[in-house]
Amino acid sequence: MKFLFLSTHAFLPTTRKTSVHFVSEALAERGHDVSTISVGYSGLTALKKPELHAQLSADQKNRFVESRPRYRSACYLPPLHPFSSGNAHINRLTALFFPLYGNLLPGFFREAIRDADVVAIESGTAIAFFDAVRRINPRARTLYFNRDRLDTVGASRYLQTLEQRVAPRFDRVVVPSPKMAEHLPPESRVVYIPQGIDKAGFDACDTSPFAAGTKNAVSVGNMLFDREAVVAMATSSPDVTFHFFGAGIPEDLPANAVVYGEKPFLDIIPFIKFANFGIAPYRLSERELYLAQSSLKLQQYSYCLLPIMVPDLLEGSRANLVCYGQHGEPDWKGKVAKAASMPHEENWRDGILTWAEVAGRIEEEIAAL
Repeated sequence: MKFLFLSTHAFLPTTRKTSVHFVSEALAERGHDVSTISVGYSGLTALKKPELHAQLSADQKNRFVESRPRYRSACYLPPLHPFSSGNAHINRLTALFFPLYGNLLPGFFREAIRDADVVAIESGTAIAFFDAVRRINPRARTLYFNRDRLDTVGASRYLQTLEQRVAPRFDRVVVPSPKMAEHLPPESRVVYIPQGIDKAGFDACDTSPFAAGTKNAVSVGNMLFDREAVVAMATSSPDVTFHFFGAGIPEDLPANAVVYGEKPFLDIIPFIKFANFGIAPYRLSERELYLAQSSLKLQQYSYCLLPIMVPDLLEGSRANLVCYGQHGEPDWKGKVAKAASMPHEENWRDGILTWAEVAGRIEEEIAAL
């Protein structure tokens, strides 16, 4: 089959990998032809992320580049694009622009839609293209690759309203946690498929980046990043080095915290595999409890048998959690010491899928349509 993925993530060797990267690559490895188009970028990106804009413009600007057999990527780069903002006035203006952006497509984009058997649209800006997909290729099967709640990631009211309208029109809504479907219209055709793990990458890694005898904690990603919790745990335990990966992580952290920025996934694997424990410093509310199942880093840490420091709202969701009080932890030093000294239990990785297994479940859902 021919798959087309629409995503706000860049498909470059230098940027971090998310589930949409792993799933699309696994489908190509299973013999499908896979195309990806990055959306939500434009000339405006050069103002905020000049290096990323330059990389996307160099090869992928409004054209496909094949990066491996049966796998090619492009980036839709118009002069301007609508975006979500914390400013309500700006969001009202961009709401007028989203329909134009999602329906006036360049030739390479329309051709990719016409040629696809399956179009997978990731949650976020990419859902603006749903109507165009249905109009250009009504025979294509459509998947809503729903990774996060739009209200959690700060999507505009326009996109949240659009999601409510189009979610029931997808052939399948694929969620990494059943809780992800609670806010969607009940007629949406939801299927729960857990996140996967690049087990081969972790298994092949055999060299630690840490000095012998040191204690190290790792945190990957910036979603809902709780700086106050990170500062408190690092300050309490100067004998532990805290390693942070992800774009936009604040750098004004204690001296025993190292901020690396966004790095390729293969560079991060050894830091996860050989750490003493992992950190998921989410600033949570009840609506984000789906992260107990959907968080990719929780899966990765668990596969590497790491204890994980998490806020207390996630208590009881996994056996390897060390929970701290999100709104006033009285013993940070004790919690860090517990995470650093817990025995690493083999059963923490039970039930974790490979990305090939995740891709296989997606194939089964498509076959059932």
